[in-house]
Amino acid sequence: MLRTLRTFSGQLSRMVSLPPRKISTSVASSRQDISPYQVLVQMGFPRKRVLKALAATGNRSVQLASDWLLTHVNDAALDSEEPREYILYVTPTGQLLSQIQEFREKAKSICGWNGAHNAPPHITIVPFFKASDEGSLNLAVAVKHAVEKVGPQPACPMKLETYVSPNFIGLFISEEYAEYFKALSLQYVKEIQVEVGKLFKQRAMAGLDCSKNVMPMSKNLDPLVKSLHMTLAYHFDISAFDSLKCLASQLELPDIANWELRLYSRDPRYNNYQVYKVNQGYTPKASDELELVIGDFIYIEESQFDGSADGWVYGTSWLTGISGFLPGIYVQRTAESDAWTLHRAVSLGHKNCAECKSSDSETNTYSVMSNYPHEDAAGLAQEKSEETYQEWEKYWHEVQNDRSESILRITQGTSIDWKSSVGRGIGDSESSDSITTSTGTDSNSRRWVFAMRHGERVDLTYGQWVPFCFDDNGTYVRKDLNMPLHLPEREGGSASFAKDTPLTRVGRLQARLVGEGLRLAGVHVAHVYASAALRCVETAHSFLEGLQPETPVKIKVEPGLFEFKHWYMPGGMAPFMTPKELHKAGYNVDLKYKPYVEVDTEVSETLEQFYKRNEMVIHSAVKDTAADGGNIIFIGHAATLDLMVYALNQFGKKRAESGYQISKNLLRVPYCALGAMRDKPWQVVSPPCPPSINSSSGRFDWKILLDV
Repeated sequence: MLRTLRTFSGQLSRMVSLPPRKISTSVASSRQDISPYQVLVQMGFPRKRVLKALAATGNRSVQLASDWLLTHVNDAALDSEEPREYILYVTPTGQLLSQIQEFREKAKSICGWNGAHNAPPHITIVPFFKASDEGSLNLAVAVKHAVEKVGPQPACPMKLETYVSPNFIGLFISEEYAEYFKALSLQYVKEIQVEVGKLFKQRAMAGLDCSKNVMPMSKNLDPLVKSLHMTLAYHFDISAFDSLKCLASQLELPDIANWELRLYSRDPRYNNYQVYKVNQGYTPKASDELELVIGDFIYIEESQFDGSADGWVYGTSWLTGISGFLPGIYVQRTAESDAWTLHRAVSLGHKNCAECKSSDSETNTYSVMSNYPHEDAAGLAQEKSEETYQEWEKYWHEVQNDRSESILRITQGTSIDWKSSVGRGIGDSESSDSITTSTGTDSNSRRWVFAMRHGERVDLTYGQWVPFCFDDNGTYVRKDLNMPLHLPEREGGSASFAKDTPLTRVGRLQARLVGEGLRLAGVHVAHVYASAALRCVETAHSFLEGLQPETPVKIKVEPGLFEFKHWYMPGGMAPFMTPKELHKAGYNVDLKYKPYVEVDTEVSETLEQFYKRNEMVIHSAVKDTAADGGNIIFIGHAATLDLMVYALNQFGKKRAESGYQISKNLLRVPYCALGAMRDKPWQVVSPPCPPSINSSSGRFDWKILLDV
């Protein structure tokens, strides 16, 4: 059809000779500057619905807003004019955030859910206020302007004072920081007034009604300027008070912390509801039942669980706005803020001064992190990354469900109907002067432990690639420059490669860049453990090529690092390549290494078994290399980064059994993402080398030149 249209277009151009047209730069630029609102209205969506969709999705993109409109087509409240509620938080990041989150998890194990678990650790500087959907973008812009006017946070240490009462445990901040946060609060209110004026002017120019307030005014928007604090626990049972008080006294809070200013919004219809996350899908069998999609959030009134005789409760889907009955065992309670919309997050930063630096820079995580030159570029490619994560999630589900052709048949510009994709789970989606070089020779140095996801996979890049790249004799033929030049010999041949994919050429380069980055940062790695999946072994091999270690380092192939086998059971798994096969193919593997765990590729496993085998491998590797010293890297899958943190936070402790669940951030771990921790004590820290991003490129179809 496309070729037919091109041919017709060529014939028409030969029949009619059109005069050249001069297009003014103003017209060209206006087309490029068209807003998401204008695009959606031109697509035929009603104006009020467009504004509601953009507000509900944080004005992030046309795609997200249009998806929201399509999924909410049966939402009974779609045309409701009730405005959203907004709130402005100052939230900690880094070590302070980790400390508070750890406190909350321990508190949950002691006394169950309390009020603090409903939102991220924060200091409220502007409480909930209502604003029309039309002003949502202006409210977000005001956050950035407020930070620009007030400037960065104070550079000197911040003192946090613990306050304990029978129904509240929290942290009050030092006066200098309190004054800074108050200034941000007051400035934000001022910036909103400026944005209100801009919005009224825009409405007047568009000929719209300006008689009603479209955004909050100062009389109903009050900044908080007294008793600024961060809540640790409240609304807890009095019987848990002594335990929580003891837990709070054990907090070791850092003197230096970084903060972000964050603007959230929520749907006010569900203010008194609890939020639950779907952990098992369900297809309705009756008209009054609610479809459950893994990862969706469900609004449920607390009384539903108290009054249910059969375990079924009534709830409303965050994803669709549709209500119905659902089995309560298929959902798990989560923070109310998980169902909120983040509109803007701006780092407050701080300028280091000599008198403010910690005297113990070796053990102060943030004093080390702030010295890495790439740490001041947190916003670099942020918008592009968000788009990539969204497209990756859609692509993963599309490939897993076999709804798309192989990309080898798709050329650049060919569209895929992503809207037909229904997710059914998560897969393998899957320079400083003071940087310390750690080689393991200094017994007082803190060891680095890294976790890295493998590089770009052939199968998720090209889809069904094997039928195109192997002839009838089973001989591999490269059909794209990004494909491997050759493939190793292995048991099962092409059928095994279909289920145990290699890396693309770009994937090999990604891994080599990470190794190079650590080498240039002066960080040596002495122990390399890789999942037995071929893509992970190849990633480890290329990583070492970039690292260029002074003394030889071999890859310890560890099947125990493989990802959740349950994901692979429907299609089956291929036998892993043996160390001898890998060595024969030229991979730098340790033939003397004996794995901690052997994995049966024909048997499924529970989520608990998955967690425990990875934890056992990581704990064993850390213990067994302690005497020799040296830094460690575990090269595996998207979940490996979370698993490393989980395992090392439990290292040396008596682990309390708890429910296991796959992280909601799994799809935000790109190829060759690098996570880092340091020991004594175990802390999540900034990796010593920058992250990376690369653009997506479609396959060029040279035949389009025939129509020129």
